[in-house]
Amino acid sequence: MSLEQFNEWIGRRSRLPLAVRGHTFVLKGDNLVTIDGGKFVYEEALHVVKLLNSKSPVAQLDATMIIAERNGTLRLVVLALVGIILVVVLILAER
Repeated sequence: MSLEQFNEWIGRRSRLPLAVRGHTFVLKGDNLVTIDGGKFVYEEALHVVKLLNSKSPVAQLDATMIIAERNGTLRLVVLALVGIILVVVLILAER
């Protein structure tokens, strides 16, 4: 998915979802795009598309983290890790 194709999709105001590197983009309203359930304005979505299309794996990971942060997945992962750490600390403290 090139930037030109993304801009064309935005310009057509298509109600069909767009897939970019495994992520689903859906146009909601005038300037709002949801990516995997997270809400982004057009400029932010364009930045995410640039990162996803980058050849750098770090940039692609950054885009995935941005998406995960917006749709709430990152929060759940952090909470799960905190829970696991607490359980490990409690088990070690009992010894």
